[in-house]
Amino acid sequence: MNKKEFINQINSLYSLAWSLTVNVSSLLDQVGIPPHRVFSEKAVEHFFFFLNNPPKKNDQVTLIENDVSTYINELCVINTKFITSIDDVVTQSLLVESQEKNKKSILFGFFKSSKWSDCANVRFDKVICPVYEATLCKN
Repeated sequence: MNKKEFINQINSLYSLAWSLTVNVSSLLDQVGIPPHRVFSEKAVEHFFFFLNNPPKKNDQVTLIENDVSTYINELCVINTKFITSIDDVVTQSLLVESQEKNKKSILFGFFKSSKWSDCANVRFDKVICPVYEATLCKN
């Protein structure tokens, strides 16, 4: 392997870590969970490093402290947890829907009341946040 190929491989690894970081950062922002509740201590350092240092378009290598492959694996696990917990979000939504129907009394049936699922804040508080916190947050 020559020097240029080596630099390309290192830069590809860097780009992968950066891309996954941006993706996971966006998902964490959407569900309102701060990174320090999800990542290990070393991974949090990598997370903010990659978030603040996008790949450069020159042929220079950016040196990174510690093991990036472990960090990339942690990003992949978190990304997988996001994807696999979609089913839990649906299940929790159905459970909350059932509970809300049972709460409605006959008196409320006479008045037009909005469904719990019509309000984004309520959906977030009752379903989305609890499911993702249970799935993603380290104990």
